[in-house]
Amino acid sequence: MSTEPIAYRDAQPLRLVVAPQRRAWTRGATARALSSTLLAGVVLVILVTIAGMLLGAWRFSVIDTGSMRPTLNPGDVAVLTPEPTTALKRGQIVAFHPPGEPKLTVIHRVVSIHRVSNGVIIQTKGDANNAADQWRARIIGNTVWRERLKAQKVGYLAAWSQRRPVRFGLLIIIVTLVVSMMLGSIWRSTQQ
Repeated sequence: MSTEPIAYRDAQPLRLVVAPQRRAWTRGATARALSSTLLAGVVLVILVTIAGMLLGAWRFSVIDTGSMRPTLNPGDVAVLTPEPTTALKRGQIVAFHPPGEPKLTVIHRVVSIHRVSNGVIIQTKGDANNAADQWRARIIGNTVWRERLKAQKVGYLAAWSQRRPVRFGLLIIIVTLVVSMMLGSIWRSTQQ
């Protein structure tokens, strides 16, 4: 004996055509997209910066002293680009090693240029100093590193990030973010 009521025995089953549903963006999806974009942007900036340094397109130097105030203040980062010594002019800010100090880099303004057969000899002065530097620096080679622009106060962050505990903490944060994003995408794909 059938349990269906007699009135429905001959009725055709109802078939509804359902359009595929589009998942609505939630706050979580927006946050994931934003964090992924931010992480990708940071990684891209780091890679471009490193590639430029490896290719010799630019260098960075943290300003340690106030000798170039107000142009370059302590804590600023000077962005240096190579320039042919033939284009060197008075008034430009350049990075060089003073005579007898191969590990010291000084960034000062050029006040005089003497071109000699085996290079260029420059006299420099810090903007905040009362007198020109006591040395005359010889630029050896065909290029000199010229200051093109500065990043204000970024040098403090660079100096702070050189501490071992800070670097270790930043590494842990980055690895945690990457792993959590990867696990989140795995878990979301298994729930669908």
